[in-house]
Amino acid sequence: MDRPREDSSPAARERRERVRAAIVAAAGSRVSGEALAHELGCSRAAVHRHVEALRREGLPIATGPGGYRLEGDADPVVPSLVEPRLVAPLAGPVVWHPTVGSTNDEATRLARGGAEEGLVVGAEHQSAGRGRRGRPWMDRPGDALMFSLVLRPPLPPVDAGILPMLVAVGVSDALTGATAPVEIAWPNDVLVGGRKVAGILLELSADQERIAWAVAGVGVNVRSAPDIPDARWTPGCLAEAGAARPRGDLLVDVLRAIAARYRSLLAEGPGGVLDAFAARDHLAGKPVTLALDGREVRGIASGIDALGRLRVTTHAGERRLAAGEVVRVGA
Repeated sequence: MDRPREDSSPAARERRERVRAAIVAAAGSRVSGEALAHELGCSRAAVHRHVEALRREGLPIATGPGGYRLEGDADPVVPSLVEPRLVAPLAGPVVWHPTVGSTNDEATRLARGGAEEGLVVGAEHQSAGRGRRGRPWMDRPGDALMFSLVLRPPLPPVDAGILPMLVAVGVSDALTGATAPVEIAWPNDVLVGGRKVAGILLELSADQERIAWAVAGVGVNVRSAPDIPDARWTPGCLAEAGAARPRGDLLVDVLRAIAARYRSLLAEGPGGVLDAFAARDHLAGKPVTLALDGREVRGIASGIDALGRLRVTTHAGERRLAAGEVVRVGA
């Protein structure tokens, strides 16, 4: 039997999103199909068609006496429930995909096309997600919070190194309720109790005078930690650390926290970000080994400077590293 043709008109898409939002906002309670039809000004049959379309997209909706509800522990992100709670200058719009190759690739494409600052591109699952140095980002659909944020900071390229730190500080600000210390490992890994729960990948375009755009990709392990045998930091998740919450709420908290740090950076300079990073610096005072251009740099990590560079005290004096990878912590 042929699948019924799906109405893709703007009005139909808007109604479908309102059905999605109503069912998700009910948080497991049932939503009457008759009430939805009355609210949307359509028939019960039309509501049912929208529900079927949402099921085909992967949203698990149960039907029973009293109407519709989410099945099991489904935790979808609904843009229309997120956007009204965001604050300038990072107030959306929010675009969410069931599956995408890479949220950073999609946000970069839109940024190059003139997308406004504050645009958020997220996904339930990335089929080609990546971390720093081309490593793959591993996730199970619905278990992680994955999104990319478009920034257009009025800064010279020399200041670009502070942006990954700003985002990492914002993410760590949002992880309230964790039962273990929240720390940041240079340049942009967020650890809870020594386990990596979040990573940041920043990409940008700039000329000699100004940053045209920056895209900050953020991945947070919410429900589970991926199995990565050669990971620098043992993977962890917010559920283990007592800081789990609905992913839509977490997205709001993270974006609002980044927005607050971003406003402070633009108005007052990097001091607030640097102080917050220093208070959560996982590497400070520890022996570290970094891989840099095929060589190793060994020394004691001594914090970061105003440009976001890692300060390392070596036997030959202090070095300030804008690139490189920490491959070992400890003697």
